[in-house]
Amino acid sequence: MLRRPAGPSQEGRSVGGLIEDLLGQLGHFIDQKLNLLRLELEHNLALLVRHLLVLVIGGAIATLGLVLVAVALAFWVAGLLGSTSTGFALTGLVFLALGGIIVGVCVRRGVDPSRRHALQRTAEGLRKDVQWLSDGR
Repeated sequence: MLRRPAGPSQEGRSVGGLIEDLLGQLGHFIDQKLNLLRLELEHNLALLVRHLLVLVIGGAIATLGLVLVAVALAFWVAGLLGSTSTGFALTGLVFLALGGIIVGVCVRRGVDPSRRHALQRTAEGLRKDVQWLSDGR
C-alpha cells in the first residue's frame, strides 16, 4: 500500500524531491508485489508436489492391484482350460483388446473436451481480433 512520506508539508518540496519519493514508493510497491508473487508460487508449488506425490503413490498401488487381479484371472482361466500358458495368453489377449478399445475411443474423440473448448475460444478470439484490425483500417 502506498503511503505519504511522514515529513514536512508538501508545499515546500521541489518537483525533483516529489519524483524521488514517488520512485522510492514505486520501488517499494514493486518489491512487495514480487515478494507476494514468490510466496504464492512457493505455496502453489508445494501444493502441486503434494498432489503429485499422492497421485504417484495411488497410481503405483492401483497398478499393483491390477497386476494381481490379472495374475489371479490368468490362473483362474488356466484352471478352467487346464493349461497355464493358455490361461495367461488368453488373459493377456483380453487385456490387449481392452487397451486397444480404450485407445481407439480416445483417438476417435480427438482432443479432450476441455482442450477443445479452449481451442475454440482461442480461435474465436483470433477471429474477433482479425475483424477488429480489418475494421480499423
